Amino acid sequence: MPDTRPSVELDFTSGLEKLPLKPRADPAATTLASVEAGKELGFSARQEAPIPLKVDGRRLRSRWANTQLNLKVTEAEKEAILAEASRHIQDPASPVSNIGELW
Repeated sequence: MPDTRPSVELDFTSGLEKLPLKPRADPAATTLASVEAGKELGFSARQEAPIPLKVDGRRLRSRWANTQLNLKVTEAEKEAILAEASRHIQDPASPVSNIGELW
C-alpha cells in the first residue's frame, strides 16, 4: 500500500495587506512615449483603414442575425450577396437591418 502524504491547507489571503501598492502609469505619458518610439522606427500616423473588398459575414451577423441558412452558391454569388446586404444594412435610409431581411 503506497504511503500518502498528509494534506496541506494553503492560505492565499493572509498577508495581502502588507503588499505595496503598484504605482499607476500615466496614460498620457505612455501614449506619447509609444508615438515617439513609433516615429523613430519609421511608422507614420494612423490612416483610415481601406474598406475591405470582401465583406466578412461576421460583420453582418453582429447586427442581430441569429439563425443560419445553408445554401450552395458560388464564391462570386456569396460575395455579391454579402456585399449587397452590407450596403443595405449600413444605409440609414434602408429598412433592412440584417441579412435575413434583404429579400
